Amino acid sequence: MLDNLKLLRNERKYTQGEVSNFLGMARGSYAKIENGINKMNLENALKLANLYNVTVDELLCLSNNNNELDTVLKEGITYNGKMLTDTDIIALKAFLQGLTSNK
Repeated sequence: MLDNLKLLRNERKYTQGEVSNFLGMARGSYAKIENGINKMNLENALKLANLYNVTVDELLCLSNNNNELDTVLKEGITYNGKMLTDTDIIALKAFLQGLTSNK
């Protein structure tokens, strides 16, 4: 996932500063996400997917393997500073499936 954030940013010729401004955070904070030091929250994942015109699962390099998706959702994404609950994960997976089924 981390390599993909940098790859997508570089492909579109954005700087970390430009992306961090888009997300409304300090450049250093975004750099820590890109380098795996800080976790990305759901809101920022959605914003970045929109910015790069990719799905959230493409942004996060998720396969169709539900175990991998569950792991990333449980350990790699927070919302309002909290880890996702099992109910949140079910709802988010349904939402992602709805997004990808329309393509």
